[in-house]
Amino acid sequence: MVMTKDQQVRKVVAGLALGVLANGVGGVTSGKTALEFAFHHAWDQWGWASRFPAIGGHDPGNMFWIGMGRSASRQGGYGAWESGRMVVPYVKITSWTVDEALEAHAESDTDGVPTEAWVELGRLFVEYFEPQEVDHS
Repeated sequence: MVMTKDQQVRKVVAGLALGVLANGVGGVTSGKTALEFAFHHAWDQWGWASRFPAIGGHDPGNMFWIGMGRSASRQGGYGAWESGRMVVPYVKITSWTVDEALEAHAESDTDGVPTEAWVELGRLFVEYFEPQEVDHS
């Protein structure tokens, strides 16, 4: 089954939230430009990006930013983002660990992206930021 553009964005937004958490990061700066550039940085290097062809073109960072802003209010999914001074990733099922949510996220849908790949995407995303823009709590 081929995922729609919206499904692809939701999958990546949730996967990145969980990947960031798996890297021990509790939040990153909420600046739109920094978030978009960090996403571009990660997306360009991530070996699994081709599994999500609808996220591309000249501005995939904006697609991510919009999807991230909608993630908290969406039904379902395993990871999301809360906005404030920092954008804070979280597991949507509060009784689950990050590892449990990552495993469920990797097993959902048909994209075949393994847990380790979401963790890598999170690492690539976080490495773009300056140290003062990252909360390692």
